[in-house]
Amino acid sequence: MTLRATTISIVFLIFTALFGLLYAVTHHNLLSSFQVLERKQVSRALQRAENALKGEFQVLGAACEDWAAWDDTYAFMQHPGPAYVASNITGPALSNLHLDLILFFDESGRLVLGKSHDPDWNVTDVADRDVAFIPPDSPLFLRGDKAPGRGLVMTPSGPLLAVARPIMSSDKTGPTRGTLVMARYLDEHREKALSEQIGTPVRFYAVADSGLSRRLVDVAASLRREGQYQIVPEGEDSIKGYALVRDIFGEPGLVMEIDADREMHRQGVATLRYNVISLAAIGLTFGLGMHYLVEKRILSRITGLGSQIAAIRRDPQASRDIRVSGNDEITALATAIREMLEQMERAGEKLAESENRYEMATRAAKVGVWDYDFTSGALFIDPSLKALLGYQDAEIENSLEAWLGLVEPEDRQIVLEVSRDAQRDRAAEVIREYRLVHRDGGLRWIMVRGLVQRDAAGSPVRFLGTGVDVTELKLAEQSVRHLTREIITAQELERFRIARELHDNVAQDLSSLKISCETLFESFPKSDAALLERFSETSRMLQRAITFIREMAYALRPSNLDHLGFLSSVERFCADFGEKTGITARFLHTGMEGVSFDAEAEINLFRVIQEALGNVRRHSGATEVAVKIVASHPFIIVRVEDNGSGFDVSARMATAMEEKRMGLWGMRERIKLLGGTLRILSAPGQGTRIIAEIPAAQGGRHGGQTHSHH
Repeated sequence: MTLRATTISIVFLIFTALFGLLYAVTHHNLLSSFQVLERKQVSRALQRAENALKGEFQVLGAACEDWAAWDDTYAFMQHPGPAYVASNITGPALSNLHLDLILFFDESGRLVLGKSHDPDWNVTDVADRDVAFIPPDSPLFLRGDKAPGRGLVMTPSGPLLAVARPIMSSDKTGPTRGTLVMARYLDEHREKALSEQIGTPVRFYAVADSGLSRRLVDVAASLRREGQYQIVPEGEDSIKGYALVRDIFGEPGLVMEIDADREMHRQGVATLRYNVISLAAIGLTFGLGMHYLVEKRILSRITGLGSQIAAIRRDPQASRDIRVSGNDEITALATAIREMLEQMERAGEKLAESENRYEMATRAAKVGVWDYDFTSGALFIDPSLKALLGYQDAEIENSLEAWLGLVEPEDRQIVLEVSRDAQRDRAAEVIREYRLVHRDGGLRWIMVRGLVQRDAAGSPVRFLGTGVDVTELKLAEQSVRHLTREIITAQELERFRIARELHDNVAQDLSSLKISCETLFESFPKSDAALLERFSETSRMLQRAITFIREMAYALRPSNLDHLGFLSSVERFCADFGEKTGITARFLHTGMEGVSFDAEAEINLFRVIQEALGNVRRHSGATEVAVKIVASHPFIIVRVEDNGSGFDVSARMATAMEEKRMGLWGMRERIKLLGGTLRILSAPGQGTRIIAEIPAAQGGRHGGQTHSHH
């Protein structure tokens, strides 16, 4: 990355971090404040609704007070007769007072007269089932000096707003003749009237109603438990408030619900949006200003210095007189570079002379030869072989002990194996590679190739061979392996990015489209069956697309690895494989307690198992497959075995290479990246076994990982 790109990246990261911090603080403070105001607004609406309900009782109580303290009523209770009823308890009277029930009880609590009305406000006798909910022990009945009674009475016909007054003469003298009860049903008409009165839709739900929604049941429980208003947002446009209305016995009777518009919330969101735009504009202005200053004072001068150096690299005859305007560290750097170039030019002349001599020496040099005598134990080492390690001939003794002293300690066992293999009858030619310590402290890879001479009895007498420096070849092999790892890593990262885009964007957009289509259809008037079927088919098509995209995202990047861990992810993958293909898939693991994998080992082993099961599904015709993971020190072994048709491994591998189908080869490369080996055992009609072995020290370890497994 260039210095300019680095500078821009740093400025961008700082801006992003500050913007994110300011946004988080602003988002929390603004929306929290608006949420508090919104809740206060809903609480006030609930208070208005409760006050309106109290007002209903007051109006009803005033009417009941007038009738109970009326001499005609007093006289009627002394001598009941039809004249009082015919002249006073009429449909218009009940309609004007909005009364659904008017009840006259004597002092013993016996109902003397009870009237109601039909839908057309024609006076009817009160139903026994409604009177049954006003028993003689009800708080509505007044005894002695009790205060006037009122409250909510729950009846089968619905909640009843009831008030009671003692029946007395107009001058409040004389003994009471009973109790007058007036009541109104809290029905849809009352709800509508209350809604118009407080300017907010209000509804009532019976707590004992078995048909209450789960949400209302939870709200009622919270109201009883906490004794406070419950306020629940309903999306971006609506918020609902709930209050508990107790019946005349003090028990929970109704849940009162109001529905308010979330205008205040939308104002908060709009304010937050304007604030974010302002922050972005300020940050962008600051970033551009900073970039201009850095570009003007630093980057342009460094670029000029780099251009002068590049010109010298392109044209050896170009001037070495490097200059940069100013009097600061960059100017000092230009001076130091100029002096260094002069020194390098002088050193280059000496180096060219030395390289010429070295080239002549290497042309004349031959491959290093060695000779080991099994009888005497004497070892001859060619001086040219010693020169490969930077030593003169006399500096290394011609003995096996001296040579072993130069071998990297981890590879000394290999040198001893060379000698042992040479003495075996089967070892006509021995080839090994091991590392030697160069005089400069570095390591050199030496490939040893040797032949054994035997006597007439077949016993080894001499072991002759050559040693070749293959360090560059090994480094190239490591580079190829590193490049392969990077390619696989980049592939996995790209899969992860595509999977995330599919899941977070495409699938979410399709889900939103499905919901929008269903919502759009519900907003239409009743449609014919054909249109309904077309909308249903569209919804099913969208659901299939969503399912396909999510399955594709999981295939690209198994998200379970990030959440469940390796073993649980493989177990779930096997279960899903069995459900989708109908092939019985068994997953077993042994000795894996406490063993965890790093991210590279997890994804590569998972891909190998994924590819193996994919081959079972596509090619094997198997009915059963088993995936086994075993920790057997010093290896972790992964086996995938099926009872399918099998195949010729050599022929299949050759065909796959020619046809550029890299499934099996890709599995082998992934295991090789983990320092392991992959064996494929199969034959026509005998099923297939894929065995992967990776070193436990590289593939898995005990502890130290964030993932948890079985």
